[in-house]
Amino acid sequence: MITKKLAITAGILALGIGTTIYINDTPKENSTLHTEVRSKQSPNDIALKKVKELNERVADGKEKVISQSAVFPDTTNEEAFQEADIVIKGTIDSVMQEYTENTDIPFTDFKINVEEYWKSNSNVENTKQLIVTQDGNTELEFEGHPLMKIGDEYVLFLKKVIDNNNEEKLIMISGPSGKFNVDNEIINQEVDNQSVDGESVEEFIEDSSNGEVTEPIIEIENE
Repeated sequence: MITKKLAITAGILALGIGTTIYINDTPKENSTLHTEVRSKQSPNDIALKKVKELNERVADGKEKVISQSAVFPDTTNEEAFQEADIVIKGTIDSVMQEYTENTDIPFTDFKINVEEYWKSNSNVENTKQLIVTQDGNTELEFEGHPLMKIGDEYVLFLKKVIDNNNEEKLIMISGPSGKFNVDNEIINQEVDNQSVDGESVEEFIEDSSNGEVTEPIIEIENE
């Protein structure tokens, strides 16, 4: 994880289920932030209050953020599949751009060659390439959510959102809960306590969909 002095902020795009908060992972004895949840405040209100408090302390020089990690919503594979607008298997073609939102939230847009559509709530099934946005960039990569690599294959659970420029984006459900590495048609990673390592793509999708999806709705031949 790359070290960088940045104030934390509430995530904008990782809104699949719940809210992403970028936090300082270095303990502070003099921190005045409180983590208890008050019943009269929504989780988003609490997150924004914590963000404001820490950003004020950073601006006043009372607090320094020397490293970051992302707290993503705890989402099961079944919940992620249900929440997704689009589920695909594809290979990373290229990096379109790296940028920040709200001055310090890093993102990367990837172009993906789609090989299979397993779910779609929109008219994109014949689209051979999609642009997918991931939290982080080459300067700041979040713990537990490494950037996708060009040439690697993934199964992605994607959600459509609108960004600050009123443009539609495709993001992964709950960050790493919507991104699964594939090697020779086999899922080769674990997600929290849910081991999917060694499952075939078909088995994984079938399990995630509670048996409702057993084959792709369309397969695309990329030249």
